[in-house]
Amino acid sequence: MYKLALLGRDIGYTKSPAVHKAIARAFGVEVDFEVCDVTLDKLDGAVNSLMESKDAFFITKPYKNDVKKYLSKINTKCGVNFVLCREKSGYNTDGVGFISSLDGTYPSWRGEVESALVLGAGGSAYAVTEALINAGKKVYVLNRTLMNAAKLCSHLGAEIYLNQPAELIVNCTSLGLHGEDALYTLCVMPGFKYGFDLVYSGGETPFLRRLREAGGKVKDGMDMLVYQAIAGDKILLGDDSIDTEKVFKSVNKILNEG
Repeated sequence: MYKLALLGRDIGYTKSPAVHKAIARAFGVEVDFEVCDVTLDKLDGAVNSLMESKDAFFITKPYKNDVKKYLSKINTKCGVNFVLCREKSGYNTDGVGFISSLDGTYPSWRGEVESALVLGAGGSAYAVTEALINAGKKVYVLNRTLMNAAKLCSHLGAEIYLNQPAELIVNCTSLGLHGEDALYTLCVMPGFKYGFDLVYSGGETPFLRRLREAGGKVKDGMDMLVYQAIAGDKILLGDDSIDTEKVFKSVNKILNEG
């Protein structure tokens, strides 16, 4: 049995336990999954405990950069969202999860999107920005704290958003988890061909609703959650030959069965 966990703060909404149990079932293995929801002052103890007791753990907001100091090897320029405990090695699977979800839902996006606007400058924004740049897209970044947006842009080669035209907008902030409208909060008009919201709290977020009503093609973060989880579990199993799409379909079937 593999022992996994998710580390974050204020993550009572997470669907990760159900997703990873479905992935394990699709892989034909057993998994024990723990949600570790801790405040910053408890992070040291939580990470050390997870390193000693788990095979691997995933990281979500707001600790994707904080965990780096505990690792011996970091295999990404972005924040870490997956740690292989035996090697104290960190990875990021958010980018591949994001692209896989977008490809699976709207394969036409690759030909129709030249530029993208990323909202936010946290760990997920780094991963999404890098993935879009690697896909050959120009990326602009908008964040409430300009210094953080500038740091992201300098690190990855993106640009600060100054109302440049873009076909795709991606919400990498937590705005939407409690009904907030990321477009309204950040003063962005909804005229985009494609809109992606990493939030998957259940139901359509105000961000996606406004984009859809303006004629955009929209997607929430649920499929991305599954894809990034599959990528992490493949690292854990040490088997890159596993058919991701076959596992994804099996996981969706299991999740829909209840």
